[in-house]
Amino acid sequence: MAEKKFEFSSKEELFSLIGEVYCPYCTKPVATSHHHLSTHHLRYAIHFAEGGTGKFSIPCYCPDERRGKRSHWHCTKCTKIIQRTADFRLHLTNHGVLLTDKPLDGEAASVGTSCVSDAAEDYRTSCQKCDSLFANPSNLRRHKRQQNCRQEQHMVCVDAKNGLYVTPKDPQGTKFPIHICKSLVSQSFVCELDSCRDFMKMAAQSGNPGKECYHLERTRNARCYSPPPPLCNASLEEMVEKGIISRTRQQECMALHARACLEEVDCVFPVFWEEFGPSERYIYFSVYAGQTDTWCQFGRTLGTLDTKFGKWQCQCTGAKEEHQSCVHQHLSMWWVFQERPCWRKNAVITNSEEMIDDIETKVMDLEDMLEMQHSE
Repeated sequence: MAEKKFEFSSKEELFSLIGEVYCPYCTKPVATSHHHLSTHHLRYAIHFAEGGTGKFSIPCYCPDERRGKRSHWHCTKCTKIIQRTADFRLHLTNHGVLLTDKPLDGEAASVGTSCVSDAAEDYRTSCQKCDSLFANPSNLRRHKRQQNCRQEQHMVCVDAKNGLYVTPKDPQGTKFPIHICKSLVSQSFVCELDSCRDFMKMAAQSGNPGKECYHLERTRNARCYSPPPPLCNASLEEMVEKGIISRTRQQECMALHARACLEEVDCVFPVFWEEFGPSERYIYFSVYAGQTDTWCQFGRTLGTLDTKFGKWQCQCTGAKEEHQSCVHQHLSMWWVFQERPCWRKNAVITNSEEMIDDIETKVMDLEDMLEMQHSE
């Protein structure tokens, strides 16, 4: 049997192997037919020019490189065996050959006029948005999917004065929002997640101080600031008259609302993700907190309304530790009561201190009645 060749100058030279019983380039015993050589080897050949002569190399499936069923390439310039097609193309250019286009039937290979160093990147595909180079189209498609997934995420400006935004924490699943700060005036570029801050800190220590987390990168596609309807004292007074909140809670809401007005920021900013797609079960509110803490790093906290069960939640410390309602929940409820009357039946805080006081009063009255009956 003649020595196996991996480099050919013409199709006729490759088809001269048809007389072989089995294909010398395949592991399984396959007949060396014209159809097999054309569809399994010549179809994926890499064409190049060397010394003014057009040549091509074909992929091989021989057992010399045992890595599953993948094909590989034998370099005729050296003894290396290359796994990836893109790597083999680059390897050929390192030997001083010019990659060419695949010739049509009856045509000679077209040789480029560019230098060898430029030919190494002729096959590479680049991203039009970030100019990143990729060895094959599949890597480019995966890169585009990842970038589009990040850029299509919602970004809403809730405080134009201080450069505060809300955006979903995760690209998939429940769109729970987080606050980020990106202000050119104060030169503040901060994400409230510890992992993102650690990432940017490491990037700065590595010599890339301008690197941002993907939450901050979304501000490039942020929606322009549009102020929500302001809160009215008349609607809050109506809530008191209907027994939804107490006078004490009313005063707390009005005091925090007045502080927000003095700072020229919105006290309650509703975040409706359904404006960008299908409606969801949860409605989120960015609420002015009037302080900075671990749960309100930028002076705002997040309130959540479960429209299915009508339950309110807040990430502030008071709501978590005391297991009762907070002023931020009532501020959000104030906005819902005023602007979304259809949610009034559901927008009821089930764990408010007013309801707890009523329950305790009823229990005490019942104990008094039992003591009177025993005394009689």
